[in-house]
Amino acid sequence: MIAEIPKKWDYETDVLIVGGGTAGLPAAIVVAEAGLKATVLEARGVCGGSFSMVAGGLAIAGTEEQKEAGIEDSADLLYEDMVNICQSDPEVARAFADNQIKAYRILKEEGIKWPGLNENPGHSRIRSFIISGLGKTMAQALENRARRVGAEILFRHRAKRLVRDPETQRILGLEVDVENGEKYFKAKKAVILATGGFGRNPEMVAEYAPEMVKCIPMMPPSHIGDGLKMGLDAGAATKDIGKAVAPAWPICIETHQNNVWAINWGGILVNVHGERFHDESQAEGFYGPMTGVGMKQPGGVYWAVFNEQIINDIRAANPIKVRSVEKSKKYQADTIEELASSAGIDVEGLKKTVTKYDSDVESKKYDTVFGRKYQCGVARPLIKITNPPLYAVKCVTATTSMKGGLKINGKCQVLTNYGEVIPGLYAAGEVSGGLHTRTYLLAIMTSSALTLGIIAGQSVVNLEK
Repeated sequence: MIAEIPKKWDYETDVLIVGGGTAGLPAAIVVAEAGLKATVLEARGVCGGSFSMVAGGLAIAGTEEQKEAGIEDSADLLYEDMVNICQSDPEVARAFADNQIKAYRILKEEGIKWPGLNENPGHSRIRSFIISGLGKTMAQALENRARRVGAEILFRHRAKRLVRDPETQRILGLEVDVENGEKYFKAKKAVILATGGFGRNPEMVAEYAPEMVKCIPMMPPSHIGDGLKMGLDAGAATKDIGKAVAPAWPICIETHQNNVWAINWGGILVNVHGERFHDESQAEGFYGPMTGVGMKQPGGVYWAVFNEQIINDIRAANPIKVRSVEKSKKYQADTIEELASSAGIDVEGLKKTVTKYDSDVESKKYDTVFGRKYQCGVARPLIKITNPPLYAVKCVTATTSMKGGLKINGKCQVLTNYGEVIPGLYAAGEVSGGLHTRTYLLAIMTSSALTLGIIAGQSVVNLEK
């Protein structure tokens, strides 16, 4: 329920930004650099949000690194990928594509260096940086810049309700939970919601994606849907909310370590009957469709099956990524029969599956059951599984980020079901929808959240012009 206008405001600022993470910090930077007072309300005692936990990539089109590598890329090509592959909202996709280079420049200006470009399925160009292990560094860099340019960051301030003018319907501010009670914060210009998703709220997950209730959430504990609730109370429409709870990594059921790398470098996924159930190359553009089907397997569990060569190949490509496989509880054996028996997989079923798969790889160079032609996307030829030692990791699907939320336009203004702008209310990052309607392109989540934060900040600043 929308809060009533208080008799007295406890605090006043130009722009209230709810959330000090991937979208909120860039928004604060843009607002503060324009000379407006930006106040970030962060529910936790630290900034960063999902950015601090990121373990994937950062896709940016038109970078210096691409030019040095002889890769021609542009905002137009990125826009075409988003619309043609993801079926993104054209207006939001256009705004994202045209502004994403700004996020790259801010991080570069703060001294961030990436270890190199990485090819991801679905993208028409090689445009992704590997950012595993760099999340906290990048989040800290944005926080430092935000503070340096004058943004105010208040910790342990959890926004609870929006305050709206009943006559003009304009959003005026927020009712905020603080350590000693509630306070009312007034935003003279606008409120920007950058709260992240709702993956840590089991009731909301059950409402929008009941088949995903048993997934393991891997996002910050503050991702409990506060922004979505506030937006809905204000009359906001949703976009792609039915796909918001997107399946992500296959993780070890006991240690919660990511095993997608074992699949990306040639492993296979099987159910308890030893049967494969999807093309492991992630031809759709990312691992979600594969691990989503995994949740529909008996018991909602499945196994990653691979060999020592695959572990060595991962280690050679990226020593950071191999750690999650090494930290997983692995069943080890020299034969498929022994592996299946120790891991709790049907012996004859796994033997039949692996024999067929290896036969296809050896004789046809591709998998005839699901049409897998490469290890990942269109990268690296397939290899046989039965080269001991052999490993199996019992997996369940994780959720890492929301792929839908409040409906916004290209200015990140929140819209109603009638397509009307809710005055004074903006949304950016995981709390918003529109970019991942059909599927998700790997490494877009982080770059889009950063960029939408920038756009939201710019849109508020432009109100003064």
